[in-house]
Amino acid sequence: MQIKKLAWLLPFLSASAYADLQIYPAKGLFGLDQECKQAFVHDEKNSPIACDFIQSITPSIRSQLQTSFEGALNQEFTNQIAQQIQQNTKHKTYIASLEVLRAGEYFVEKQSTTEIFTPVTLSLKLTNILTGEVLYSESLTSTQPIKVLTADLRSPVTKQQIMQQYQASVITLSSQLVKKAKANLQLSEIKTSVLDQWKSYLILDKGLNHGIGQNDELSSAEGDLIHVVYADSDYAVATPILVNNHSKQFVKLTTNVRQAVSKPKALVVDVATTQGESKDLVEQIFSDAIGDGAAFSLVPVNKRYSSLAQSVSEQTQLAQAEDINHRELPDLFIRLNVLPTVAYLQPLGKITQQQVVHSEVFAEMLDRSGRVIHVAHASDEVKDVISDGMGFSLENRQEVVLKNALIKLGQEFKKGIKFTRSDLKISAKDGNQVKISDSGLRLGVGTKIYIYNQQKVSGRLVSIPTWEATVISRDQNEAVAQLDAAISGRDNLSVTKGDIVLVNNSQQAVTDSTDSRAMCSFISSEQSGDLQLSAFPTLTYYAFATNSKYPFYATGGALPGQMPFQASVTYMTQNAGFKQQLNFKPFVPAKCIQPVLKSKLKIDTSKCNAQDHHCKVAADFTLGVRFFDQKQQKIAAQGIQQEFNLIDSQLDNRDQLYNLQLLEIIPPLLKQVVQKADLAK
Repeated sequence: MQIKKLAWLLPFLSASAYADLQIYPAKGLFGLDQECKQAFVHDEKNSPIACDFIQSITPSIRSQLQTSFEGALNQEFTNQIAQQIQQNTKHKTYIASLEVLRAGEYFVEKQSTTEIFTPVTLSLKLTNILTGEVLYSESLTSTQPIKVLTADLRSPVTKQQIMQQYQASVITLSSQLVKKAKANLQLSEIKTSVLDQWKSYLILDKGLNHGIGQNDELSSAEGDLIHVVYADSDYAVATPILVNNHSKQFVKLTTNVRQAVSKPKALVVDVATTQGESKDLVEQIFSDAIGDGAAFSLVPVNKRYSSLAQSVSEQTQLAQAEDINHRELPDLFIRLNVLPTVAYLQPLGKITQQQVVHSEVFAEMLDRSGRVIHVAHASDEVKDVISDGMGFSLENRQEVVLKNALIKLGQEFKKGIKFTRSDLKISAKDGNQVKISDSGLRLGVGTKIYIYNQQKVSGRLVSIPTWEATVISRDQNEAVAQLDAAISGRDNLSVTKGDIVLVNNSQQAVTDSTDSRAMCSFISSEQSGDLQLSAFPTLTYYAFATNSKYPFYATGGALPGQMPFQASVTYMTQNAGFKQQLNFKPFVPAKCIQPVLKSKLKIDTSKCNAQDHHCKVAADFTLGVRFFDQKQQKIAAQGIQQEFNLIDSQLDNRDQLYNLQLLEIIPPLLKQVVQKADLAK
């Protein structure tokens, strides 16, 4: 994801090409610590990195890459390169790091010769070492084919050629990325002053109108660091993180346009893949398609931040444990899901074939409770006719189709969601619990909220966030929340009747939590009979998340290729620079579902197995879900039985052709299951 900024949109800021930026080049190439995929063998590893690439990055190549990278940075960013990170410069020093997102390897045989494709995608990130925030991110891809005799494909000489191509690509891409950063990077410096202080809270003289938003971290020239806990149009409230010098002036470097500051923030926490697609590349394509026109803004992060911080702390005077992992998680999360790509070749004649590639992708937005508040789906398909082996490789078309589907997904995802702000009031307090007046049904069970006390400071009414809380129950008029933690541990502040709860959520009224559902975590989906559809659990999940009138939560079992929701958030706190979430309490519904699919095919094998022959197969499907309670006892089931015909072809393509048809047939049937389940609840 390239994080762009147009300086003319922020005329009130100090804008320049690089402001007061200092860049420290990180040592090494990140992304080499993952599993790799072997060539010429059936390798089930879900990895975007070829083992030949890992082997090609020898110590001498690492040294050559580092020299080239640092040389390019010094040439393009003269006088901006830091040789060391000192305590008094850490606030304005960003780490430039290189990471390999994917390094593929695939082969296209053409009679006596074979073309070997070695696509490499490299990314350059500028990361705030104090917070993990990514100031700038860009990636480039190099695909230079190698042509060899098919007889020599597995020879040591060919392997050496492949490794040399990888090495050349990495070094070339690193220089190209630095040049592109020089051309595209535009920064703005937002300056703000401490207007006043209320207890331990600092009141700043600028807010949303000037580009300062909630969860920003601002630094001073003396090295002090503060965290913005609330921002209004013309002021902000901050708490100290590292304050030793009692600074009065603070600065924020940014590439964001002003409008993005006031939008709700969303973080991509998981990308589910099963066929070795690069998760980072999938996220980047989706994020770029979201752009600036959405009702929310994406939080850019470096998911290898912990490794980066460890590496930097070993090389510099930066005190890692003291200085990092203060960043707050946003209140919205996004998960992406790439279904297994359907791809096959089908003979059309003696020398012609039809190449079919189909990709389907899903995206969902979750709130802090784990409730699914928005879902989008997109697909793309290409059919190419290839004569005498002359055409694009199947792997190449898979990448193109997936990219097209992800672009469509990003564009579709940002269309269907809006956020509204509501100001609710505390109606009563009883011990560690508070009641909130909420006849508009804005607060669902499991929702994280912030409680504000309003004070008059320097002649203006200021909202001071005092407590975090989690909604634990509700009725038609009130929600009950449990107090979790004080915003500022330095003050002993209590919640009182009349305090404010500011809610900025999607336009969905919540319903009774007893009707909520999730996937079961203790039992897998069940498929039996003549046909297995690997995407069936995922299709069932999104059928309920999209079509049910009752809340659906991501806090149950994980889908294929996916991390459990809470584990994905924990991963972010451990690796991407976010603060450990001691009070992260996603809601787990009392009911969960188990997808069930039973199939029976009636096939005339003499016809359907014949060469160049298409036939129809009678399919009898029973599909639905079983419901379980918290004691893991089955309490209900809903399903439908349906007969339909499938088009069959040659034996080699049968499973792929069936899958392609079922991806169209199954979702409408699952929608009927959801509707029946809602009526029977």
